[in-house]
Amino acid sequence: MENINWLYSLKEKVPNFLNEMKGKRNPGFFRYSLSGDVCDEDVKWGLGNTVFAIKIYYTLDVLKDLPEEEKLAMADFIKNFQKEDGTIYDPLIKKRAFLKEKLSAIKNLSFSNFFHQQTIRAETRQAISALKLLSDRPTVHYEKFPKTKKGVESYLDNLNWENLWGAGSHFSHLIFFLKNSDLEIKEELIDCAVDWINKLQSAEDGCWYLCNSTLQQKINGAMKVITGLKVAEKLNFKHPERLIDLCLKAKNDEHACDNFNIIYVLHYASKAAENNYRLEEIKEFALNRLQIYNGYYFPEIGGFSFLQNKANVYYYGAKITKGLNEPDIHGTCMFLWGISIIAQVLGIDKELEFKEQIP
Repeated sequence: MENINWLYSLKEKVPNFLNEMKGKRNPGFFRYSLSGDVCDEDVKWGLGNTVFAIKIYYTLDVLKDLPEEEKLAMADFIKNFQKEDGTIYDPLIKKRAFLKEKLSAIKNLSFSNFFHQQTIRAETRQAISALKLLSDRPTVHYEKFPKTKKGVESYLDNLNWENLWGAGSHFSHLIFFLKNSDLEIKEELIDCAVDWINKLQSAEDGCWYLCNSTLQQKINGAMKVITGLKVAEKLNFKHPERLIDLCLKAKNDEHACDNFNIIYVLHYASKAAENNYRLEEIKEFALNRLQIYNGYYFPEIGGFSFLQNKANVYYYGAKITKGLNEPDIHGTCMFLWGISIIAQVLGIDKELEFKEQIP
């Protein structure tokens, strides 16, 4: 099929793109966009860029083949961002997102990220996840998560469930930190969190929310919840058929995350339905999604752009690129993750030899 032929060159072309993105003077550093970053490698920044690079190598199943000194350089680069309290975050992103975070908090009367605390939690989770792929770990253990049932419930109660994607992501972060902790009661706490979240699931459409939202918001929020359920190893959620119905009538193709979220939700809803509901339509949907993905791909360079014909401009609210017509490392990571899922749906995963990212 013409729609899938271009996939087989990615394992060769994408590493060439990553070679172009590597820093020249700072081992372990990668640019965010091909040529339009607003800061260069001499400024202390780029934590997320290196995390994306590691995940790309993992998806292509070539991370294990990299020279040990290169993997060590990436791990050291990430650990260089760790603070004494165990958090790992990019100071440039915090500085550049400062005003936007304050204005957003006042506008929405939601102060959960007023001091960048939710972004710090998200970056810490992604950094630890990337280090695990390198068989490494942070120098200091991260401990800033609830360790009692009452604390877990309070944490989830205080998330802004009008922002489904944001709240769902922080449910997922909580599960990740609990799963990777040394707590003796961690499975009890994970069960508590999963029980809490599942009370939000709608029997009408299968999504998790407190107040009604747009179709796009529901699917994007469901993606985050499902990543948490996957980490918890509790993917036997209810109403998967309604989720499948919802995804098959949705568009979700504005940018790399939208394009990924819908295929991820569709795939895991189909698994929860034991691949026994509208399966041929799901395969057709996945095949058509590849056509959309191809519109973000730069075959001469080997990377994808986050937006169509445009690199992503903002990362966690911080302006980091000029938004040129070129690929970026974020878009490349998300589209490859999506392709690893689509390959499973179409039954070509073994021949393509992609690995699904670990959330």
